[in-house]
Amino acid sequence: MAINVESFMPDLAGRVAIVTGGNSGLGFGASIELAKKGARVYIAGRSESKFEEAVGKIRAEYPAADVRFLPMDLADLASVQKAAEIFVKYTCLMVMCSPYEETKEGFELQIAVNYIGHFLLTKLLLPCLFEAADSSPAGTVRIINVSSDAHENIAPKGGMNFEDMNLREKHTVWARYGHSKLANILHAKELARRYPSIICVSVHPGKAKTNLSKGPVSSTLLYRFLRPFVEFGAPGPRKGAVNILFVATSASLTCLADSGGYFIPVGRKVKASKCGEDSKMAHRLWEWTQGEISKRGC
Repeated sequence: MAINVESFMPDLAGRVAIVTGGNSGLGFGASIELAKKGARVYIAGRSESKFEEAVGKIRAEYPAADVRFLPMDLADLASVQKAAEIFVKYTCLMVMCSPYEETKEGFELQIAVNYIGHFLLTKLLLPCLFEAADSSPAGTVRIINVSSDAHENIAPKGGMNFEDMNLREKHTVWARYGHSKLANILHAKELARRYPSIICVSVHPGKAKTNLSKGPVSSTLLYRFLRPFVEFGAPGPRKGAVNILFVATSASLTCLADSGGYFIPVGRKVKASKCGEDSKMAHRLWEWTQGEISKRGC
């Protein structure tokens, strides 16, 4: 049964949200609903022209929407640092199944954009989040990592491959995507352990028709054959973002009971994969990531 966001989303006036990749897909679906409820929404992304197109669509429906552009390339750690500085001063972006490519810092593109860039952004914004948590009702401040059931279905069986985090050898583009989505879950789990005053969760948004997989993989014969079956019955980005919006705004979530959890549509807290529930792996991933970004001056 479809769930209307009006059934759980409160008035968000006075609240601030950063949505990475908010100019299209599920990020756009989340952005328009957050703005509709009165939140100030920062859409973080690389293209200001795409932002202008997105904000035009939002304001066509909600002229008073407070939506702002936050320039940021998650594949570039210096860009993430600059974006955090801009946000502090003025106080679901994902890449799916891309061919093997490394960022200028040497990270495989999918894990760089889907996980490492978000790790750094979260780290840099933590002082703001702590300040907001201290002055807000419990459970108001939240970090939502958009993961996927791919963390279990197509990720490497042993979990995070700390010997080859780029998965250079004998791995498909799909395995690298699942690897990055497992990292999102473990990141939320470790955030929750370290920072109990903030709700930190991961979500599987469910099926949705988005442009996430419109890349080189979408031109393959296998993908063109499977796509109609994969997308059959799937909602558009706005309805597809309901689970993200639920965990981001619903008053039913609490720090004590829900932080660190993994949620599937709609608002159902379930066990992640065995690796996704591995607290030792979560801690090791945190230490590895912190070490890698520190080597690069972040």
